[in-house]
Amino acid sequence: MFTRILLLSLISVSALAQNEGRIETDRPDQTECPFIVKKGYIQAELGFNRSTTEFLFPTSLLKYGLSKRFELRYVSVLGQEPGRETRFQTEAIGFKWALVQPSGWKPRTSVIVHYNWDHQNRDFSEKNLRGHSIGDIVFTMQHDFEKYYGIGYNLGAEMHSNGSFEGIYRIAPNRLIGKRGYAYVEVFGRFPASEFADHSFDGGFAYYVNEDVKLDVSAGQSFLHPEDHYIAVGLSFRFRVNR
Repeated sequence: MFTRILLLSLISVSALAQNEGRIETDRPDQTECPFIVKKGYIQAELGFNRSTTEFLFPTSLLKYGLSKRFELRYVSVLGQEPGRETRFQTEAIGFKWALVQPSGWKPRTSVIVHYNWDHQNRDFSEKNLRGHSIGDIVFTMQHDFEKYYGIGYNLGAEMHSNGSFEGIYRIAPNRLIGKRGYAYVEVFGRFPASEFADHSFDGGFAYYVNEDVKLDVSAGQSFLHPEDHYIAVGLSFRFRVNR
């Protein structure tokens, strides 16, 4: 109920937001984008996912633009596994900091840091069950080529409560479609210190309703475990809260 009220409230307020360039989001792909939310804006990125084993309703990423180069982040995943009660599976706080602006061969680059305070529950995408996730650090880069094409990619690591680390990689080339849409394909995964490696692929489409509202749809599957797959739809929007 709270999520529904928050969603309706934010949608109504988002119509009042000033148009200052299109909204840039971390969804629908797994690859995080290097763009920072505009200073003084709150941005919400909500996804509704159906996977092989559970229904997530919704995944939520809330951001606040603290400055031109720094945003605060809150992540939550509310999910329900078959035969079990609905519960928060992941809650995290963090930030994104812009490091490099694009220039020549240099990609737009930012770093994202998250701390997971709910240590009893792992990220739903985790396959390594030995130890809980404490947090992660991810470097996110993006190249834009000519007019229609671009590629985003991430490199990072996640730390667990048992002291182990897992490497994170994500690569997502994309193409603009018309004036308001784009499509992408992606490969992503982890390099854990155990046998539970996880490598997947996905693809999707996003559409800009206006400068401040974006819709998306996506689907993906594991390379190693074809029975593991998901589909998702999403809504992202932003609004100004101060100057």
